[in-house]
Amino acid sequence: MISEQLKSGPSIKQLNSDDTLRVGECTIHKRQLEAFCTSCHVLICPTCLMFGEHKGHLVDQMDKATKDIRESMDQAAKDGILRLEKTETVLVDIRHTKLTFEESKQKVLKEVEQTFAIIFKLIKQRKDEVINLINQHYEIQVNNIDTQEQIWMDKQSRAYDVIKLAKSTNDYQLLEKATYILESMEILRQTPTYKNVYIVNSIDTTFNLNNISLNLSEFQKGLQNWIKLGDSVLIQFKC
Repeated sequence: MISEQLKSGPSIKQLNSDDTLRVGECTIHKRQLEAFCTSCHVLICPTCLMFGEHKGHLVDQMDKATKDIRESMDQAAKDGILRLEKTETVLVDIRHTKLTFEESKQKVLKEVEQTFAIIFKLIKQRKDEVINLINQHYEIQVNNIDTQEQIWMDKQSRAYDVIKLAKSTNDYQLLEKATYILESMEILRQTPTYKNVYIVNSIDTTFNLNNISLNLSEFQKGLQNWIKLGDSVLIQFKC
């Protein structure tokens, strides 16, 4: 590029430079620029041509180089390549393509958000169902335990009453409480039995669908590859 070559090679100093070099002086060899290197498209001094990095390059006199450059610009103008409308048309096409890409990106991201929102909703719904199921199960089992606890609390109370009445010397009181006493002793003679209650030792994380079983690790692994990019649509733009 011409601009890069001007940065790295000899060049004309700017008029407003604070440097003491004269305008048209080589910044490397401090000699007057006298020719134009047609290979690198930069002005050079004699030392550049004879001993410097432009040794062996094709050169032109500055007036000849200026004429050729102006002729090239005139021809470019005639060919229409310098018309701003042409570059503007290409820029419009490129910018429209960028806009299309951004719209496509936002559309796909929205679809991803909607898809996972549905998944999260379904997962939360299933979570709530499982929690309710577990709570119901334990509520039933605890009620069974509470029932047995109440029965034995009643037996304990009867035992205290019978012991207290046994210590009484009032025969009338014993006869009056005879039914309660005899009933209580009959109840207390009953042999304790075991009742079954069921605790949930674990949860089954197997995912069953249409006779297909997936354990949790397989489900997670499958979830990683669940959503992939779909078909691509080719669009063209000027550049």
